[in-house]
Amino acid sequence: MKKSKVLFGIVAIVAAMSLIAGCGSSEKPAAQAPASQEQATSHQGHSATMPKEDPMPMMKDLDKALQDVVKQVKAGQTMDAQKSAAQLVSTVDKVVPHMMDEGLKDNLRKAATDIKDSVNSGKTDPNALDGKVKVMQDIIKQTTTHLQGMNH
Repeated sequence: MKKSKVLFGIVAIVAAMSLIAGCGSSEKPAAQAPASQEQATSHQGHSATMPKEDPMPMMKDLDKALQDVVKQVKAGQTMDAQKSAAQLVSTVDKVVPHMMDEGLKDNLRKAATDIKDSVNSGKTDPNALDGKVKVMQDIIKQTTTHLQGMNH
């Protein structure tokens, strides 16, 4: 008789815990769903707006990072050139949200990434880098003109 009461008590406790756990778990996803929808909506609204900061100082930083890469590669300072190339790509990522022209954005990203990949490849050929730098300088000029023509 005692064993059956203990067994019945354990079964009752397990059943009660399952019922409580089941009720609690079904409420959590329902409560989380509206919150995640609100986050998605606010994120979409934020990405559609233009950043309020002035992109022109960033363009100067972009040009300086490019000049640093060239100077450091010519001086044989590979580690410093790699850091400057990473800074170049980082600055491009800061400038791109200010731009409206998708083609120009892609060209700017590609030119910066090409330079970074060239510098990170190990032995960088200064002559090959010069061609990539000239392309990047042209794109920087186009981007500057594009950004000056926009209202922020």
